[in-house]
Amino acid sequence: MPSDDDLQPLKLPALRAHMGDWIYYICLMKMRDIASRISFAEEIHISESLNELLQRIVTDRSKDIATYLLSQQQRLFNALVVGVYGGRPDWYELTVQTEGSDLDQLPGYMEGVLGILRLDGAERIWAIDGQHRVAGIRQAIQENPEIGEEEVCVIFVAGVTSQHADEDPTGYERTRRLFTTLNRYAKPVSKTDIIALDEDDVVAIVTRRLVEEYGLFYDKISIRQTRSIPVTDTKSLTSIVVLYDVMNICLRDRGAKAWKRFKTIRPSDDEIEGFYNRAVEFWQLLTEHFPPLQELRESVPAEAVAGRHRHNRGGHLLFRPVGLLAVARVLRYLVDNGTQLAEAVRLVSQAPMEISAPPWAGLLWDIVNKRMLTAPENQKAARWLLFYSVGGDLHRLKTNLDRLRQEYAGILNRDPNEIGKYLATLRI
Repeated sequence: MPSDDDLQPLKLPALRAHMGDWIYYICLMKMRDIASRISFAEEIHISESLNELLQRIVTDRSKDIATYLLSQQQRLFNALVVGVYGGRPDWYELTVQTEGSDLDQLPGYMEGVLGILRLDGAERIWAIDGQHRVAGIRQAIQENPEIGEEEVCVIFVAGVTSQHADEDPTGYERTRRLFTTLNRYAKPVSKTDIIALDEDDVVAIVTRRLVEEYGLFYDKISIRQTRSIPVTDTKSLTSIVVLYDVMNICLRDRGAKAWKRFKTIRPSDDEIEGFYNRAVEFWQLLTEHFPPLQELRESVPAEAVAGRHRHNRGGHLLFRPVGLLAVARVLRYLVDNGTQLAEAVRLVSQAPMEISAPPWAGLLWDIVNKRMLTAPENQKAARWLLFYSVGGDLHRLKTNLDRLRQEYAGILNRDPNEIGKYLATLRI
């Protein structure tokens, strides 16, 4: 990265705007200039220790962004927000000639909006919002310098306009406030947004296609934005969020970090088709071995088949989000341990499925209040119990029978020895 002395003046096409008491400039900036001129969290606090506190750690996220830039042809960033300190930035207003055009007279608020922002190279520019993107741009340019010619929208806000804080005592405070405001009110993309819109995440792509094309799900999936699904929904197997989570469990074909990174870049059409075929195979096997799923697939929503298997007296394990996710995870455990998927599904289908009866009563189903028990410890014990009951080696889950007995007994408030005898009867 060049030193401040090496930077030459830079002229940027820009729009001048205001919001509240901020004057800001919306510019187009080449990635190579972003990489060389925009710094991370520094110089916003006078105190060195507070500066260090403010610094964000540039993690694997910046590597993901670099990978995205290098591999995604349809790449696009939202705007970076940066603060400008020191130097002598200049604004040169441009005049738009409208005579002889169809524009006639421009509205008054457009006067002084269009122009050139000139940076003299002595200023310091700090990323208020977008530090990981700046880091990703730097990494990508190191591997492919041609990317440096591409342009990103950058919003410049005037923070400290002199070299020393005591000459502008309010500038640092204003910029700190802007930093916290942008990050406090920035809303992460929700999972439902990803499922509905993401064209890079292969799990989202497969989930949408299942909902649109696969008979088991057509008009039989809830679009609730949570995992939960009420007993009043008598037509849906589960929610679209749970369907996505189940597919995420079953389709993953590499380590967790690599899988997360893989889902940020759209695979080839052939790869997507392969993932979809695996998803179809998974649901076909479940439907073959679980009669309630066959019944649902062959029905129309008005027949309210789901209501027969999810009601206030209990119902089938697969028609409850917690149960469906537990089954998906246990199937994954079995496959990872060398069992073929078809055999794994056959084994799990032999386990008890009525949630109001043992072993799920008191563990996943509250018999007195007639509701699901979804505490993390209950879900973990349920997965262990199901895995053990179908012949799984608990040591593969970094636990053992004694620990399962203790966990299960503690949740049911029963004697561990009594529970141990009962567990022996569950083994398939």
